[in-house]
Amino acid sequence: MKWKKAGLLLLLAGLLALLAGCGKGDDKVLIFMSDKESSSREGIDQIQQKLDAEFTDPKAEFNYSPLFDLQKVMVEYAAGGNSIVILPKDTVQTYGRDGAHLALDEYFDKEKYPEGVFESGVLKDGEDDPVTEEHLFGIPVDQMKMFQDAGYVPKDMLACVVVNAPNADAAIKVLQKLTEG
Repeated sequence: MKWKKAGLLLLLAGLLALLAGCGKGDDKVLIFMSDKESSSREGIDQIQQKLDAEFTDPKAEFNYSPLFDLQKVMVEYAAGGNSIVILPKDTVQTYGRDGAHLALDEYFDKEKYPEGVFESGVLKDGEDDPVTEEHLFGIPVDQMKMFQDAGYVPKDMLACVVVNAPNADAAIKVLQKLTEG
């Protein structure tokens, strides 16, 4: 009888510990970044520090991979819990065919970022397959103020909001902050 009570108490304690870890503290916008060329960990750290100091709602955190690997990228798109991806343009376009990114036309001026405008898949309500449309899907990293201020402006890289972002509105706010400084 004592063992049953002890087991039940341990089970309840475990459930409480799990539930205590859930909730508002997890409202983080994860930014996955990986570059085929050279990367600047110092630049990313500087951007992270600026985000931490100036932009806490929502909180943003870089999930940086210094080695570019297509299999890692695939996992990050599918199950990484990321809201924003910053990747080479050709990789973004490849994954975009399947409707992996949100169109950013209503949040950013697509005339200002023509490198981020291309035909890609868009998921429509009630449709199983993406429809190909031309939109602004990514912001060129070399035009993002926070990257410029950090002295890290990789070429041919786009920052995109993924369609499965846990909170798309929060991701767009972070992308706007990265872009506008």
